[in-house]
Amino acid sequence: MNNYQIEDRKRKRSLLIVEGEREKDELFNLIFQCFPKLGIDINDIWVYGTNIYKLYNNIIEYYGEDWIEEDIDLPLIISRKENMEQVRYKVDFNNIILVFDYERQDPNFSEKNIEEMQNYFKDSTDIGKLYLNYPMLESYKHLKSLSDEEYLERKMEVSSLKQGGYKQRVNEQSKIGKILNLSNEIEKVFANKDLTIDKDKVKDCCNKILNISSDEKLEEELENILHIIGNAEEERNLKFNLKDKIIKAGYIQEKITYWYCIRKIFQEIIYFNICKAYKIQEEKDEEDLKAKFNKIELLKILKNQNKVSADKNEGFIWVLNTCIFLIPDYNFRLLGK
Repeated sequence: MNNYQIEDRKRKRSLLIVEGEREKDELFNLIFQCFPKLGIDINDIWVYGTNIYKLYNNIIEYYGEDWIEEDIDLPLIISRKENMEQVRYKVDFNNIILVFDYERQDPNFSEKNIEEMQNYFKDSTDIGKLYLNYPMLESYKHLKSLSDEEYLERKMEVSSLKQGGYKQRVNEQSKIGKILNLSNEIEKVFANKDLTIDKDKVKDCCNKILNISSDEKLEEELENILHIIGNAEEERNLKFNLKDKIIKAGYIQEKITYWYCIRKIFQEIIYFNICKAYKIQEEKDEEDLKAKFNKIELLKILKNQNKVSADKNEGFIWVLNTCIFLIPDYNFRLLGK
């Protein structure tokens, strides 16, 4: 796919352009915590606020119908559109990454337009690299377990792609989704309390809680962390609330931290999506994961997805998440053994 690096690349600054807040808050906040070597600052995630088809139209508005012949500057387009205090240019960034949903059900869907976007944005070190998620972002947690071989055959019927339909299915089927959501759930516990401590201290508390690795000392460590609140009753209520959530998540019984657990989960998610992407391309006779990854062509996958989903009544979309490929694209060794 890309020439993965044996040694980590030295970077100055990377820009991640995402479709919505859920990409930033739900997924990449976790990824950056688990894979700090990626070197992407959470503040360098720009939420575009609308889908890939609107972005396509914005590019045409700025560069004209023959935009594909131009040297597109996405940071310039977006910083001006969002009326940012400081206009940014692509030269300000070493890497530009785009993450958007496929969204065949969108009224503005166009096979031609989305294929042009995928074909054009293919170099993160220059104009940017586009990762599409099928049918949308939540595909990253659509494994029913960490050994879910059925994922390789998992599809979503085009006829069922109505508002909220896919998200609901993932919530119902995904067991790993519950543990992936734990960090957000813990932050919500604090947010729902009328506490006097500031956001930075709350974030620090949450991080310390997620770094606890002993179920035997869980209560004691929670007490020490929550002591910053300065209200004995609130501390006690929070302690038992958080203890219940952590125990139910199941990782601490294995004497590991939440972040270690989530890193392993992401490695499995990436493994299955590499195998799935390779399968969608109808490749055969390759067992090595690196070799499979290097043969992945995002445009070829998109064309195959367009083909199988063309029929509104009988068509389907292969469930696939490609945005997590930014991890092995950066350094394949991050996948572990």
